[in-house]
Amino acid sequence: MIQRKQSIWLLLIFVINISSVWLNIPFLQAEGQIDGKVIEDAFADIGFSYTNIDIAKSRVVNHQNSFLKYTTLLIAMLSAFCILLFKNRKYQKIIVKINYFLIVIQLFLMYYYGISTRYFDYGHEYNPVISLIFPFVSAWANFNAGKGINKDDELVKSYDRIR
Repeated sequence: MIQRKQSIWLLLIFVINISSVWLNIPFLQAEGQIDGKVIEDAFADIGFSYTNIDIAKSRVVNHQNSFLKYTTLLIAMLSAFCILLFKNRKYQKIIVKINYFLIVIQLFLMYYYGISTRYFDYGHEYNPVISLIFPFVSAWANFNAGKGINKDDELVKSYDRIR
């Protein structure tokens, strides 16, 4: 039911995460040098689906960020599924808790694919992009969805006491 607050928050989580993967929005940009036969300048856009590395503005190499991609898709799908479970608040609470866990995993994977993985041989510099806050917005929306589910549960229990 879309008129409930938690449905709006869960829909926000779904839209943020699906658009992050589908559009491959970069969360980090990096530049450095790669040592092949010759030392060349390289620029990388590290996104939710894959990393584009532009070497000397002449060729592009892609690295798949598979675990990050599938974790982000799983967060989106669980949020969409949670919207459809509007009659069963017990399962909604469980899914919201699972989403918290997956968002933390998503943050660790963003760190791994962004900063831990070495894309360059020499002198690398990282520049964060505004989409770096997407997991934090998802966590905030997940928190608000959980609050809405708890309020609905309390409201139903209070009506049961009145009867």
